[in-house]
Amino acid sequence: GKRDFFLRTGFLLFALGAFTCILAALTGDHVADTAQHISGIYDDLDWHDTLGTATALIAVLLTLTRAHLTFKKRFTGTVQYIYLFIGIAVAILVGASGYTGGRLVYDYGAGTQPIIKTLKIQSDAPTRVPRNDTFQSQ
Repeated sequence: GKRDFFLRTGFLLFALGAFTCILAALTGDHVADTAQHISGIYDDLDWHDTLGTATALIAVLLTLTRAHLTFKKRFTGTVQYIYLFIGIAVAILVGASGYTGGRLVYDYGAGTQPIIKTLKIQSDAPTRVPRNDTFQSQ
C-alpha cells in the first residue's frame, strides 16, 4: 500500500531536482562570464559547463519521460529499472559536476571576492564562454 506513496514522492523529488539543475545551469552560465577571465581556468570551466548542461538535459528528459509513461500507465516492470539506471547516471553526473565546480572554486578561486577584485576585464572581451558541447570523450 505504501509503495505508491514512495513512487510518487520519488518522482516529485526527482522533478524538483531536475528543475534545480536548470536553475544551476543558468546561474552557472551567468557566473562563467566573469570566471572565464581567470588565468588557466578555461579547460576546467568548459568541462564543468558540459557536465552541468548534460545533467540538466538528461534530468529534464527523464522527468518528462516518466511523467508521460506514468500518465499512460506504462511505468511498470522493466521500464522502472531502466528509469532507475538512468536516474543513478544522473546522480553520478550531479556528483561529477559538483566536483568540477568545487575545483573551480578551490583551485582557481572562481566566484570568490578576492579573485574577482583582481580581474582586469576589458570591455571588448567576449561575454560568453565558447562552448564545446560535442559530448565526445576527451
